[in-house]
Amino acid sequence: MARDLIPPPSPAGRPSGDAEAERERAREREEARRKQGGLWHRSTEPDPVADVAQDIETAEEPPPARGDSPYRSRFGLVLGALIGVAIATLAIGAAVYVGTDANNGAPKGWSKWKPDTDDGVKASHEIATHVGRKYRLDDGNQIVGVQGGPLEVFDVPLEVALRTAPQGGDIDFINGKGLMYTLNGLGPKGSVRGGKPSEARHLLLRREALELALYTFRYVKNVDLVVALLPPKPPTKTKNKDGTTTTSTEDTPTQALFYRPGDLEPQLEIPLRATIPAKTPRPDTIPPAESRRIDALTRGNLFLASFQQGQNQKAFLVLDRLPG
Repeated sequence: MARDLIPPPSPAGRPSGDAEAERERAREREEARRKQGGLWHRSTEPDPVADVAQDIETAEEPPPARGDSPYRSRFGLVLGALIGVAIATLAIGAAVYVGTDANNGAPKGWSKWKPDTDDGVKASHEIATHVGRKYRLDDGNQIVGVQGGPLEVFDVPLEVALRTAPQGGDIDFINGKGLMYTLNGLGPKGSVRGGKPSEARHLLLRREALELALYTFRYVKNVDLVVALLPPKPPTKTKNKDGTTTTSTEDTPTQALFYRPGDLEPQLEIPLRATIPAKTPRPDTIPPAESRRIDALTRGNLFLASFQQGQNQKAFLVLDRLPG
């Protein structure tokens, strides 16, 4: 009878009632845990709506900040240095542009006046007029009229033939683009009319020729030679015993100042007023210091000048060194 009270074994290996009861209690505990989890519980089954929302949130989040590269500070220093070099280059370029004229690279402030053109012949005309009107005799009359133009006679180009020494010198033929100024005193053979010839007047004429050359080399492009023909001495007059006057007909030699750019290079790099003061003196009022400076800049470039035609029909300006 007691045996009837024992349940038979479970068919097909089904768990016994105790096991079934245990599984039931486990399901109840799991259900309780789910209820306790509330909103924080997440189902293990995929939720399409939740996945789409998660993707949107992920897309809207900013990317994580990158850590600073170890080369970032070094790159910044290099970039800053390059920017500094660029600024300095621009500043130098601006200074060069502001500090120079458009004419022949002349620095601004070299002279208060300059020709309106750098065309050789036109500029020489302007320079001749400007400089010529500054030089006057003691009575106020202009000492010479100045004409500027190409290095030619009767439209025939001149080649310079220079004798290097009064005795035993060589002959140099000098080619190049040249300009020639003629200082005409409107007297016989172009001599100065009025006043008395003197060394002081001759020095003033050399000062004028020097100023013509400086303006030319400073403001006229591509000039290799400048020649300034000085007025010759006027014919000499001799009083005879019978009271009459005899005028010599012998031609006096013409003198010329001849320059190339290298002869005046230091003077072209400093303001004109340092070499030629703005106030032009009269023959008898040249200060001693200025007389010495003008003599030093002109004496070695002073020649006797004559015009010759060679057997090859070329025309030459012959320049001979002064004796002594």
